[in-house]
Amino acid sequence: MTRVSRSLRDAIRDETALWTNVVVEPPLSSRLTDEILSEIASKSAGKLKNLILRQCLRVTDKGLRRAVDSNPLITKIIVPGCLELTPEGIMGCVESLTKNNHKVETLHINGVYGFTKHHIALLLNYIPQEGAIDVEVCPKCDEVRMVPVCSRRSCKESNERKCRGCRFCVSRCVECSVCLGSDTEIQEAACGGDVLCLECWLVLPKCRFCNKPYCTSHSGLRQEIETTDDAARPMFECQACYYRVGTNPYDAFDYQI
Repeated sequence: MTRVSRSLRDAIRDETALWTNVVVEPPLSSRLTDEILSEIASKSAGKLKNLILRQCLRVTDKGLRRAVDSNPLITKIIVPGCLELTPEGIMGCVESLTKNNHKVETLHINGVYGFTKHHIALLLNYIPQEGAIDVEVCPKCDEVRMVPVCSRRSCKESNERKCRGCRFCVSRCVECSVCLGSDTEIQEAACGGDVLCLECWLVLPKCRFCNKPYCTSHSGLRQEIETTDDAARPMFECQACYYRVGTNPYDAFDYQI
């Protein structure tokens, strides 16, 4: 903001409509603090609607509550991976926002540790809409985790939904969330422990050495390879191959055909 012209800076600062949606994602997430969040939230003059903070490790309950108290019209809170937040802090924000019949439409808290069945039950009193909260109690392990909806048609049409469960209980494709049974061909992804169904594996770009793809959510980990040939397809190396210094990758890895 300090490096742009004064007229543009003043226009952005005074136009509250530009600050109704606040989104902070990596790599900027690591720089966001309670004080900076408070300053950003104040620019909306109480009109902030969507607050999206992904992996903001320095934001605490105090900072989030300050932003919520100054913006009572917030309808969407997305704070996955904000490790300094606590269930009690988030519940306090939701309780504050839902006063006077105001509705919170979306709450994403995956990666915020400490939530229990009791917390989820209380949150459902304030946010009863199905699917509004991204975590729930897994019916298999009874833990609070994300329970993806299986994309397999037979599972959607079945009333039993035997594959319903978190990723720890039910093996799933990290890309499309389809359940992976004994009759499903499974391929390994480059993002450490994740697996893919064959359909997703075939269409995702792959490391030029080990032939393993990153899923979409981890595509930022790819080490892109520059080329002078404009007609050549973009190439990348996964982190495992990139940091394997001093070896011949063609000898070090088995290729998948």
